[in-house]
Amino acid sequence: MTSDGAELEDLSELAARRRMSFQRSPAAISPRGLFDDVRPAGRFRFLVAAVVAFSGRGFHATTTRDIANVAMASPASLYTYYDTKSELLHEMATITFRYVIDLLEEVVDRGEPPVETMTRITREYLRFHAEEKVVVLVVNRDYQALGISQLADLMGMADQIHQIVESVIVAGIERGEFSVPDVHTAARAVLRLADVSPWFNERSSRTIDELADHHVGLILQMLGHVTAD
Repeated sequence: MTSDGAELEDLSELAARRRMSFQRSPAAISPRGLFDDVRPAGRFRFLVAAVVAFSGRGFHATTTRDIANVAMASPASLYTYYDTKSELLHEMATITFRYVIDLLEEVVDRGEPPVETMTRITREYLRFHAEEKVVVLVVNRDYQALGISQLADLMGMADQIHQIVESVIVAGIERGEFSVPDVHTAARAVLRLADVSPWFNERSSRTIDELADHHVGLILQMLGHVTAD
Protein backbone atom coordinates (compact mmCIF):
# COMPACT_ATOMS: atom_id res chain seq x y z
CA MET A 1 0.00 0.00 0.00
CA THR A 2 1.31 3.48 -0.83
CA SER A 3 1.87 6.11 1.84
CA ASP A 4 -1.06 8.08 0.40
CA GLY A 5 -3.26 5.01 0.75
CA ALA A 6 -2.13 4.51 4.33
CA GLU A 7 -2.88 8.14 5.10
CA LEU A 8 -6.37 7.84 3.62
CA GLU A 9 -6.98 4.71 5.67
CA ASP A 10 -5.85 6.51 8.83
CA LEU A 11 -8.18 9.41 8.09
CA SER A 12 -11.03 6.98 7.44
CA GLU A 13 -10.43 5.26 10.76
CA LEU A 14 -10.24 8.64 12.50
CA ALA A 15 -13.56 9.69 10.99
CA ALA A 16 -15.11 6.40 12.09
CA ARG A 17 -13.89 6.90 15.64
CA ARG A 18 -15.31 10.40 15.68
CA ARG A 19 -18.68 9.17 14.46
CA MET A 20 -18.66 6.52 17.18
CA SER A 21 -17.78 9.18 19.74
CA PHE A 22 -20.64 11.36 18.55
CA GLN A 23 -23.05 8.44 18.53
CA ARG A 24 -22.33 7.71 22.19
CA SER A 25 -24.57 10.71 22.88
CA PRO A 26 -23.93 14.41 23.39
CA ALA A 27 -23.94 13.76 27.15
CA ALA A 28 -20.60 12.00 26.73
CA ILE A 29 -19.20 15.22 25.25
CA SER A 30 -20.79 17.61 27.75
CA PRO A 31 -22.12 15.89 30.90
CA ARG A 32 -23.74 19.12 32.08
CA GLY A 33 -25.44 19.68 28.75
CA LEU A 34 -23.78 23.02 28.08
CA PHE A 35 -25.27 23.18 24.60
CA ASP A 36 -28.71 21.73 25.30
CA ASP A 37 -30.41 25.10 24.77
CA VAL A 38 -28.87 25.60 21.33
CA ARG A 39 -31.60 25.60 18.69
CA PRO A 40 -32.56 24.52 16.12
CA ALA A 41 -31.56 20.88 16.48
CA GLY A 42 -29.27 21.03 13.44
CA ARG A 43 -27.27 23.83 15.00
CA PHE A 44 -26.92 21.82 18.21
CA ARG A 45 -25.78 18.76 16.27
CA PHE A 46 -23.03 20.60 14.42
CA LEU A 47 -21.87 22.39 17.57
CA VAL A 48 -21.40 19.10 19.44
CA ALA A 49 -19.73 17.60 16.37
CA ALA A 50 -17.32 20.53 16.29
CA VAL A 51 -16.30 19.84 19.89
CA VAL A 52 -15.50 16.26 18.93
CA ALA A 53 -13.59 17.28 15.81
CA PHE A 54 -11.63 20.08 17.48
CA SER A 55 -10.73 17.86 20.42
CA GLY A 56 -9.29 15.29 18.04
CA ARG A 57 -7.29 17.45 15.63
CA GLY A 58 -7.32 20.97 16.99
CA PHE A 59 -9.07 24.00 15.52
CA HIS A 60 -6.51 24.79 12.83
CA ALA A 61 -6.25 21.24 11.44
CA THR A 62 -10.00 20.60 11.46
CA THR A 63 -12.00 21.35 8.32
CA THR A 64 -15.72 21.96 8.00
CA ARG A 65 -15.86 18.66 6.14
CA ASP A 66 -14.38 16.95 9.21
CA ILE A 67 -17.12 18.46 11.36
CA ALA A 68 -19.81 17.41 8.91
CA ASN A 69 -18.41 13.88 8.87
CA VAL A 70 -18.62 13.66 12.66
CA ALA A 71 -22.22 14.91 12.49
CA MET A 72 -22.89 12.36 9.74
CA ALA A 73 -24.14 15.15 7.50
CA SER A 74 -23.08 16.84 4.30
CA PRO A 75 -20.71 19.83 4.41
CA ALA A 76 -23.36 21.86 2.60
CA SER A 77 -25.86 21.30 5.41
CA LEU A 78 -23.40 22.72 7.94
CA TYR A 79 -23.48 26.07 6.12
CA THR A 80 -27.20 26.28 6.78
CA TYR A 81 -26.30 27.09 10.37
CA TYR A 82 -22.70 28.31 10.43
CA ASP A 83 -20.68 30.24 7.86
CA THR A 84 -17.27 29.23 9.22
CA LYS A 85 -15.67 26.92 11.75
CA SER A 86 -14.70 30.09 13.66
CA GLU A 87 -18.39 30.71 14.35
CA LEU A 88 -18.64 27.24 15.87
CA LEU A 89 -15.64 27.81 18.12
CA HIS A 90 -16.86 31.25 19.12
CA GLU A 91 -20.29 29.94 20.07
CA MET A 92 -18.99 27.00 22.12
CA ALA A 93 -16.51 29.29 23.89
CA THR A 94 -19.15 31.93 24.60
CA ILE A 95 -21.52 29.36 26.07
CA THR A 96 -18.73 27.89 28.20
CA PHE A 97 -17.51 31.24 29.53
CA ARG A 98 -21.08 32.36 30.23
CA TYR A 99 -21.76 29.18 32.17
CA VAL A 100 -18.71 29.77 34.37
CA ILE A 101 -19.64 33.40 35.00
CA ASP A 102 -23.16 32.41 36.05
CA LEU A 103 -21.77 29.62 38.22
CA LEU A 104 -19.41 31.93 40.11
CA GLU A 105 -21.94 34.76 40.40
CA GLU A 106 -24.40 32.34 41.95
CA VAL A 107 -21.80 31.43 44.57
CA VAL A 108 -21.01 35.06 45.36
CA ASP A 109 -24.71 35.95 45.57
CA ARG A 110 -25.08 33.58 48.52
CA GLY A 111 -23.50 36.34 50.60
CA GLU A 112 -21.26 34.06 52.66
CA PRO A 113 -18.00 35.26 54.27
CA PRO A 114 -15.01 35.40 51.89
CA VAL A 115 -13.39 32.18 53.13
CA GLU A 116 -16.60 30.21 52.61
CA THR A 117 -17.15 31.90 49.26
CA MET A 118 -13.64 31.07 48.07
CA THR A 119 -14.07 27.50 49.29
CA ARG A 120 -17.26 27.14 47.30
CA ILE A 121 -15.78 28.83 44.22
CA THR A 122 -12.85 26.42 44.29
CA ARG A 123 -15.12 23.40 44.58
CA GLU A 124 -17.54 24.52 41.86
CA TYR A 125 -14.85 25.68 39.45
CA LEU A 126 -12.81 22.51 39.89
CA ARG A 127 -15.82 20.23 39.53
CA PHE A 128 -16.90 22.02 36.35
CA HIS A 129 -13.46 21.68 34.79
CA ALA A 130 -13.23 18.01 35.74
CA GLU A 131 -16.68 17.12 34.42
CA GLU A 132 -16.50 19.28 31.29
CA LYS A 133 -12.86 18.61 30.46
CA VAL A 134 -13.54 17.77 26.80
CA VAL A 135 -15.17 21.13 26.08
CA VAL A 136 -12.88 23.10 28.38
CA LEU A 137 -9.72 21.73 26.80
CA VAL A 138 -10.93 22.69 23.33
CA VAL A 139 -11.98 26.18 24.39
CA ASN A 140 -8.86 26.95 26.43
CA ARG A 141 -6.52 25.63 23.76
CA ASP A 142 -8.14 27.12 20.68
CA TYR A 143 -10.19 30.24 21.44
CA GLN A 144 -7.28 32.63 20.91
CA ALA A 145 -7.20 31.52 17.27
CA LEU A 146 -10.38 33.53 16.68
CA GLY A 147 -10.58 36.90 14.98
CA ILE A 148 -10.12 40.18 16.82
CA SER A 149 -13.79 40.99 17.44
CA GLN A 150 -14.69 37.46 18.51
CA LEU A 151 -11.62 37.24 20.70
CA ALA A 152 -12.41 40.59 22.31
CA ASP A 153 -15.82 39.28 23.40
CA LEU A 154 -14.26 36.24 25.02
CA MET A 155 -11.43 38.14 26.66
CA GLY A 156 -14.04 40.40 28.22
CA MET A 157 -15.80 37.37 29.66
CA ALA A 158 -12.50 35.95 30.91
CA ASP A 159 -11.90 39.27 32.66
CA GLN A 160 -15.31 38.97 34.33
CA ILE A 161 -14.37 35.57 35.73
CA HIS A 162 -11.07 36.95 37.00
CA GLN A 163 -12.76 39.98 38.56
CA ILE A 164 -15.24 37.81 40.45
CA VAL A 165 -12.42 35.86 42.07
CA GLU A 166 -10.41 39.02 42.66
CA SER A 167 -13.35 40.68 44.43
CA VAL A 168 -13.62 37.76 46.85
CA ILE A 169 -9.91 38.00 47.64
CA VAL A 170 -10.22 41.76 48.24
CA ALA A 171 -13.18 41.18 50.56
CA GLY A 172 -11.15 38.59 52.44
CA ILE A 173 -8.23 40.98 52.85
CA GLU A 174 -10.55 43.69 54.17
CA ARG A 175 -11.91 41.26 56.77
CA GLY A 176 -8.46 40.07 57.75
CA GLU A 177 -9.12 36.57 56.38
CA PHE A 178 -6.63 36.70 53.50
CA SER A 179 -3.20 38.23 53.09
CA VAL A 180 -1.58 38.43 49.66
CA PRO A 181 0.84 41.00 48.21
CA ASP A 182 -0.70 40.99 44.71
CA VAL A 183 -4.44 40.45 44.39
CA HIS A 184 -4.43 40.25 40.60
CA THR A 185 -1.77 37.54 40.51
CA ALA A 186 -3.44 35.67 43.37
CA ALA A 187 -6.76 35.56 41.49
CA ARG A 188 -5.00 34.27 38.39
CA ALA A 189 -3.29 31.58 40.49
CA VAL A 190 -6.60 30.48 42.03
CA LEU A 191 -8.16 29.97 38.61
CA ARG A 192 -5.11 28.22 37.21
CA LEU A 193 -4.78 25.88 40.18
CA ALA A 194 -8.46 24.93 40.21
CA ASP A 195 -8.48 24.13 36.48
CA VAL A 196 -7.77 20.39 36.57
CA SER A 197 -8.98 19.76 33.01
CA PRO A 198 -5.49 19.23 31.49
CA TRP A 199 -4.70 16.27 33.71
CA PHE A 200 -7.83 15.01 35.48
CA ASN A 201 -8.78 11.44 34.68
CA GLU A 202 -11.93 9.64 35.79
CA ARG A 203 -9.75 6.66 36.66
CA SER A 204 -7.65 8.75 39.02
CA SER A 205 -7.05 7.44 42.53
CA ARG A 206 -8.83 10.56 43.83
CA THR A 207 -12.45 11.44 43.28
CA ILE A 208 -13.49 14.93 42.24
CA ASP A 209 -14.63 15.66 45.79
CA GLU A 210 -11.30 14.53 47.20
CA LEU A 211 -9.46 16.70 44.68
CA ALA A 212 -11.68 19.62 45.62
CA ASP A 213 -10.90 19.17 49.32
CA HIS A 214 -7.18 19.11 48.54
CA HIS A 215 -7.32 22.18 46.31
CA VAL A 216 -9.40 24.15 48.80
CA GLY A 217 -6.63 23.65 51.34
CA LEU A 218 -3.93 24.65 48.87
CA ILE A 219 -5.76 27.77 47.72
CA LEU A 220 -6.69 29.01 51.18
CA GLN A 221 -3.10 28.51 52.29
CA MET A 222 -1.86 30.39 49.23
CA LEU A 223 -4.20 33.26 50.10
CA GLY A 224 -2.73 33.49 53.59
CA HIS A 225 -5.71 32.12 55.46
CA VAL A 226 -4.83 30.62 58.82
CA THR A 227 -7.37 28.27 60.35
CA ALA A 228 -8.14 28.64 64.02
CA ASP A 229 -6.71 25.97 66.31
